[in-house]
Amino acid sequence: MAFSKTKIFNIALSNLGVSAPIQNSIEENPNAILMNNYYELARDTVLEAHEWSFATAFKEMSVAHEENQNANYQYSFTYPNDCIAPRAIIDFADNKEKKFEPVIDSNGEKVILTNCNPCLLRYTKRVTNETFFPAAFVNALAFYLAYLAAQVVTGSNNKKNTNLQDYQIAIRQAIVTDARKTTNHDEDDKCYTDAR
Repeated sequence: MAFSKTKIFNIALSNLGVSAPIQNSIEENPNAILMNNYYELARDTVLEAHEWSFATAFKEMSVAHEENQNANYQYSFTYPNDCIAPRAIIDFADNKEKKFEPVIDSNGEKVILTNCNPCLLRYTKRVTNETFFPAAFVNALAFYLAYLAAQVVTGSNNKKNTNLQDYQIAIRQAIVTDARKTTNHDEDDKCYTDAR
């Protein structure tokens, strides 16, 4: 099932007890406007919460223009614009993950410090096309969006707290579902008795 921003907004509104759905995410409706105000924050927060398989990206790192100011690291790399969270630096020399540290440099730019060059960054990408979102992720996102908007829509702290608790359950379930998708089953590792 493909999801849209409008569908996610309506799920969040349903979580808040709002029975009248919006027809379009950009309509001039107070609920649509409110959902739009919170949406990017909610989406990016839920994306950052886990290394989602649908949002994993790789990028060969390019050296930042500024000299590295941290003596613990040799290299400073430019932070990708679409990076929600860096997850690993992989050294091309031995294909192993290496220590790294994301920081703000003296120019106010995000950079990644590490001791290997050249290297590959594995990161969680900002996914803006909702059709890529799996159902379990959408469920968690809608609860988090409802949590952010609850006070304004319902005026109820109880509704806000309920949606936060529901989000915490939904995000755990979504992470388990996502982890099952990325489990490796290497046929070469099976032994003879497994086939019997």
